[in-house]
Amino acid sequence: MNSSTYLKGFKDDTWLNGIGDFFCRVGGIRWGINLSIYPSKEHGKDATSLSNAPMLVRKKIINPTKDYYRKNYELTFTVTSTHEWHIDTLDNCPALERRLHKESKQRCFVFYLQDGIRIYLPQFELARALFFHNGYLARSSVIHDVLNNEFTVEYNNVWEKAVINVLDTCNCPAELFNDYGYRRVLAWLLMDADARSSYDSIGNYQLRNGADDGQYRRWTFQFDPPALAGASLKLKGNFDPESQTLLVYEVTSIRNIPANLPEHIEFYSPKFFTQVAGKGVVAGSAAERPPGYNVDDAAEGSRENKPVMIRENTTEIEFNRAVGTSKISKKRKSTGKGREDDGELGEVYRDVSTEEQGPYGRLMSAEWNNLDDQTDDAYQYLNKFESYLKMLGLLEVKYGFKVSTYPLRKLPNIGKCKKHILETDQNPRCMSVAHVTAGLTGYYLLEVDTSDASKALSTKVILAKAISDIEPHLFDIEKQLLKASLSWPKQHLDKLVGMENHTWIPHQKSDKPGAITAEDIDKWAERVFMRLTSTEQ
Repeated sequence: MNSSTYLKGFKDDTWLNGIGDFFCRVGGIRWGINLSIYPSKEHGKDATSLSNAPMLVRKKIINPTKDYYRKNYELTFTVTSTHEWHIDTLDNCPALERRLHKESKQRCFVFYLQDGIRIYLPQFELARALFFHNGYLARSSVIHDVLNNEFTVEYNNVWEKAVINVLDTCNCPAELFNDYGYRRVLAWLLMDADARSSYDSIGNYQLRNGADDGQYRRWTFQFDPPALAGASLKLKGNFDPESQTLLVYEVTSIRNIPANLPEHIEFYSPKFFTQVAGKGVVAGSAAERPPGYNVDDAAEGSRENKPVMIRENTTEIEFNRAVGTSKISKKRKSTGKGREDDGELGEVYRDVSTEEQGPYGRLMSAEWNNLDDQTDDAYQYLNKFESYLKMLGLLEVKYGFKVSTYPLRKLPNIGKCKKHILETDQNPRCMSVAHVTAGLTGYYLLEVDTSDASKALSTKVILAKAISDIEPHLFDIEKQLLKASLSWPKQHLDKLVGMENHTWIPHQKSDKPGAITAEDIDKWAERVFMRLTSTEQ
């Protein structure tokens, strides 16, 4: 199916045809969004909570019972500056298939591409792709000056560093800060002046232009976009050839986003803890995840569980420069044997709420996560491989091997598995790939960062001639490695290269845990030399 998430109140195979005005009961805090859908809901208004904004994509099928494949026009273009864009209402777009009353006055950015194609980009869709990566950022956007009330920033211009203090008043679930991609986006929102002004404009326009109408406050969405100069947008939508106009349904990717940020940013909160490797680790997750969730947006989320993450309509985000982020806290917590999986409740239920956690919440709390961070930042984690790379250097200098290293690779995010993230600092787990020639024989060496575990994963050695070019196979090897809870997938490699053509070399032991001396590295290189020359073919 296109989706394994079920939205309560919507019928099966409901078409989302349009997105209308925002509304909130006067004196209330929970905002909703009017929708144009077919068929209509069984009970209540054709609407949903603002918390569900991350999955509101035009022509999306809600609660699908079969696979749907949309035939959309796609294009990619580079933004000169959004300041050159004009504003028009959706009902003036020639590529609009049907004029629906609920959405007719929704605002669009209108601009022309170099080939003459005119683009109608709904403002809500651009904001969704830029900002609404989870329910928290969507809910907070309509609140005036919310970021100042929930975060403070301390700059250190000398060291190109900053600390973002997560205040006690912050309503963002602490578990979201486990995602390095989310930390980077939030840092951009808080510290990049252009992005901050853009996000703040949503709440400002709501306060200025929203109107009380009887029991409800109503507002037509509006915001000022960041300039995005040089950014690349990938769009899907409906193209009208007669008028050469594209109505955008979905922004699937925004790359090369300008980011004016310091080199490293730390997020501080007493709610965080720093994990310390213990005497053992638990493989796998704390509980089996269900295949999907039933989302009830009319109920509060429970405070008794850490929110489970639901991925829908992921949007690729890439910044033009990598920024390192980390969590810090005065607390420390052991990751010893028997530790429950961080971030989700052990007992699993299908019924969840994506609303803010509250004192009367009875449903398991859940949070959307539609962010697919593609920022090229793997090089920032080379320090995790410092000793290993020194060992490879000795193979060249001392033993005459030819060594060629590939760019560092971040392990992929697959399904519910969390092993692609380090437990200690919540940054990506990376893998180093090197081609080593010993005499006339070539080998591929695969090294994985297991600095958060009590026992390192041995270096995998693959005979090069058994696989030729390893690059096309690395993603599958990485997936199988994660599925095996950071164990080398023997059966997969047996099938790929033959059981006689791959082996492993254990890491050099050190007298000091967590440290390895120059003498240790020398012994490590000697052992690798002995192993490879003894198996030379």
